[in-house]
Amino acid sequence: MTVPDPATSGDVVVVGAGIVGASVAYHAARAGAAVTLVDSGRPGGWVTADSFAWIGSSGVRTGPAAALRMTATEEYRRLEAELPGLPVTWSGSLSWGTTDAAPEAGPGQEIVDAATVSRLEPALRRPPEWAVWAPGDGAVDPVGVVERLVAGARDHGATVRTDTPVTGVRRDAAGRVAGVETTAGPVAGTTVVLAAGVATAALAAPLGVRVPVEPAPATLFRFRAPAGLVRTVVNTQDFDLRQVAADRLVAAADSPERTLAAVRSTFRGSGDVELLSARVRQRPMPADGEPIVGPVAGVPGLYVAVLHAAVTLGPAVGRLVARELAGGAAVEPMLAGCRLDRF
Repeated sequence: MTVPDPATSGDVVVVGAGIVGASVAYHAARAGAAVTLVDSGRPGGWVTADSFAWIGSSGVRTGPAAALRMTATEEYRRLEAELPGLPVTWSGSLSWGTTDAAPEAGPGQEIVDAATVSRLEPALRRPPEWAVWAPGDGAVDPVGVVERLVAGARDHGATVRTDTPVTGVRRDAAGRVAGVETTAGPVAGTTVVLAAGVATAALAAPLGVRVPVEPAPATLFRFRAPAGLVRTVVNTQDFDLRQVAADRLVAAADSPERTLAAVRSTFRGSGDVELLSARVRQRPMPADGEPIVGPVAGVPGLYVAVLHAAVTLGPAVGRLVARELAGGAAVEPMLAGCRLDRF
């Protein structure tokens, strides 16, 4: 058997440098673990790069991960303090629909009238009679967040191996995880965290582990637009929309033509808005829509972290996973409903 180079050895090997893997690597390294982060490309270069990246904990009420989701904005504010320069914009969000009746406001939300909507979004042609205003919401530059997490992991001693595809998980004679195989050779570790998005299922399958996650298409449109056209995160039946730079908008929607028409009909001064690109990525979607996070029964040392709304939940999941790894058998209550063995 090939003996791994000591320089490539680590207590924790994290597979996948999207926002979940980068967050696990950062938090585990900060907690004192010897961490190696491995990815087939560049950090944040796959699904994370084309996330709409709306950060909100308002309105969350039900589901096994409800408590986890409610911490999203708090966790990003914590991360801002730990990693100065984190690219987060706390703009708040406005949502409205097509019915005349306003919904009940959830936690962290309030119902606002047309005059308030006009103050928050002055370029609207026809402000709705009501909207749901979530002042604590924000958005991030997802690649910028990953880069800061990876830099923070390095600052705490982590090794980062980019452009290094992982081909399998290694096990010792007793069946315990011993690291990973990569196209550049083995990387040793006593714990392997699979945070590889849709690739997680394929990496776990040879170990006899079924991870019920499937690819789900998500489309992101980028537009050239006037400065200050959109001031909050806007959510309507036509699009999720936000301004990401002085002359750029991004939208999560289904059709570029319909979305462009909707932007122009919704905002004054938008006649020159121009579609720049449309990207479709395959985001990981667990079978029940809830995060799959935790140790894998029957494969000592293997840990899985795959979820939808990864940009929103990345800081919280990374911190809690690092605490579980450091605590051995300790269970974080907010992750208790996210285990693989629920399937």
